[in-house]
Amino acid sequence: MVPIRQLTVVTSGPGQLLAKAASLIQHLNTLTDGKVKTKLVLTLKPSLQSQLSPGTVNLWSRATSLLYCGASPNLDLAIGISSGPEDESSQSVNLSDLPDQTGGTNPARAGDAEGSFYSNVVLGGTFDRIHAGHKILLTTALLRCDMKLTVGVTGSQLLRKKILPELITPVGERIAGVKEFVKLVREEVECNAVEIQEPFGPAIVLPELECIVGSEETERGCVAINVKRKELGMNELDIHLIELVQDSSRQQDIEEEKVSSSTGRIRLLGTRLKEPLKPWDKSVGPYLIGLTGGSASGKSSVGKRMAGLGWGVVDCDKLGHEAYTPGAVAFQKIVEEFGKLVVGEDGTIDRRALGGIVFSEKGRLEKLNEIVWPEIARLARERAHDLWAGGAGCEVVVLDAAVLLEAGWEKQCHEVWVCVVPRAEAVKRIVERDRKTEMEAERRIDSQLSNQERVDQASTVFCTLWDQSQTQAQVERAVDRVNGELLI
Repeated sequence: MVPIRQLTVVTSGPGQLLAKAASLIQHLNTLTDGKVKTKLVLTLKPSLQSQLSPGTVNLWSRATSLLYCGASPNLDLAIGISSGPEDESSQSVNLSDLPDQTGGTNPARAGDAEGSFYSNVVLGGTFDRIHAGHKILLTTALLRCDMKLTVGVTGSQLLRKKILPELITPVGERIAGVKEFVKLVREEVECNAVEIQEPFGPAIVLPELECIVGSEETERGCVAINVKRKELGMNELDIHLIELVQDSSRQQDIEEEKVSSSTGRIRLLGTRLKEPLKPWDKSVGPYLIGLTGGSASGKSSVGKRMAGLGWGVVDCDKLGHEAYTPGAVAFQKIVEEFGKLVVGEDGTIDRRALGGIVFSEKGRLEKLNEIVWPEIARLARERAHDLWAGGAGCEVVVLDAAVLLEAGWEKQCHEVWVCVVPRAEAVKRIVERDRKTEMEAERRIDSQLSNQERVDQASTVFCTLWDQSQTQAQVERAVDRVNGELLI
């Protein structure tokens, strides 16, 4: 459970908070340990809610946004009187005791005219791993909403074109996260968070809505909602837009300039998403990592990068060819099962003839896999043990296998790592690399596990969509992390 620290800030109003913002942010950031994810819940005294008025609401919006932009991403600012019981972790700070921001901050500016309050406010978004931008959007709405906040949370049908959609948390978790945040920030406001599968969502269904809150980039969508509401005989909504939050901690060119969930997912690549499947006994054998991915995902190139960093790599796809050679255990079983017609003139398995049988007769491919997969698994274990016990002395060995999950080989691994690229990119690569038509490429992809099915079982994910330096950085991040965890 994430530790929670309570902080009460004594302030005379939004003007003072704006003037002291830099000093307060510096103080807030000293309260959270960078090595431990500590949630910091900030409550104002007098409560922000008691200080709200049409004349101050826009100032409060600016002040709260400033705090979310500069302070720890684990900060939550409660509008109400209390966010929960105080304990020994509770602290208090009086803004009068903090120095003014260098140069001062003028609390009044254009656009800070009187604001409005509403009974029913609506907004929408993905809300994947709630970040500062989400908190500003929700808080801006909660400052203006005194009865019911309706939140449309993007469903799977609208996520397909997002960056790394496989890493987006399930919609149920995202809805729960929104409700939890709203309850903490302004408990007396009812939160109606619902999944949406089309762009307009509840904004064109609920006639009682009065205001929609969005970001600058969603202005056209807000206008379109009003057009639709007018067509349906409903009142048009007041539109309140917030500025996009610039990401001051941007690390790579492929990340967005604004604070976004997409950037958050990019930063997950190469990190640990799940704990290992089982403990490692280093006296028995190597730490086994199963590496898999769909056609043209870049799996093999990632495996080669791991080998370049000192890990052992077993190419299970090549072992599949070895399993077909005369004298191998699987060879005789294949002949017994499918007949001598699958043996070519050179005495080896005629893969074309065998393919004609297994792909034309129902159940025959499964039978072939029952023969070949155990033999490949046996060979892979032998190669992995040789890399560990032999001259190479590899304590970590990667099983590079396209059918790792289909064959159940993950059961002998400590972790499953997965490579993904968007479907369109995979199709493009297959067409260019294998000289297939787009239809043939799509059929190949559809015959395999989906990216999502693989990622659901992965403890680490890579994406080879961008240039090679980005892939290398992901691999180094993952390899360094595991080496550190295993003390090797």
